[in-house]
Amino acid sequence: MRLNSEWIVWLVLIVNLLIAVIYMAVMYARTKLRYVFLRGIIMICCPVTAVCCYTLSWLLGKFFKTEVDYENLSMDKTKKEFEQEIDKETEMKKLPIEEVLTVSTTKDRREAMINLLKTDVSDSLSLIRKAVENEDPETAHYAASALTDVMGRFTAEVNQLQAAYDQDRTNREINEEYIDALLRILGSGALFGVEEMMYLYIFTGLVENLMQHHPDAVTSEHCSMMVKALYKEGKSAEAERWAELSREKWPDEEQGYLNLLYIKYNLDKNEEFYQCLKELTGSGIPLSPRGLDIIRYWLAK
Repeated sequence: MRLNSEWIVWLVLIVNLLIAVIYMAVMYARTKLRYVFLRGIIMICCPVTAVCCYTLSWLLGKFFKTEVDYENLSMDKTKKEFEQEIDKETEMKKLPIEEVLTVSTTKDRREAMINLLKTDVSDSLSLIRKAVENEDPETAHYAASALTDVMGRFTAEVNQLQAAYDQDRTNREINEEYIDALLRILGSGALFGVEEMMYLYIFTGLVENLMQHHPDAVTSEHCSMMVKALYKEGKSAEAERWAELSREKWPDEEQGYLNLLYIKYNLDKNEEFYQCLKELTGSGIPLSPRGLDIIRYWLAK
């Protein structure tokens, strides 16, 4: 009799263990929630009783429809802990690409560069230019290939625009289209050295031509780039003239003052620089965050 009782106890324990293991395997496969393992352990530690309690709870939930809607518990901390597994690849995509290319592992750099190249890189050319000099040869190779492709397409576009421009230099539409194409590449950070200077010379010639034939078509953005381009070309007097022109033509815009501040500072004309800064401060023009930062910085000195 005693032997039979022991066998019954062992049989109950084994069946209970199988139920707990099956429960954990099935429920985790369906829900991916880690609390099912805790329930399974409770079933093992409290044989029969825990199984009966969970079974009864499940039946009551089905009958009275009281099952918890975990999707609606968006602010529940335990739900986040159970459901949110760390996806390294997703998290890497959220990091600034500059940080990934600087401090990450070689594998992460390569993955980040590949993910970047899958997107529209037209707004990331400065990053790709930096990545060309990356210490990892494969990352640098990816970046160089992408940059070569972008510059190849840009060169083809410029050749077409140059041909159309040479046919009729008074054509406003072609002139503006050519200028816009150069503004995009010059503002991208992808150019430097001789290559940048070549396109700056082309740009200044185009804007001067537009000013000659269609002065009303010259914009504040054109003037701003003209000031920087002419200064880099070593034509300081012309750069200063364009800065003055931008303030005269758009007296109610911040950019005209910023153009003057840029050239006065680079020419070491301190008195005129501070005079312009004072005029901008008292102008009543709504300032951008950049304009406010400039005023705060220089007035604090």
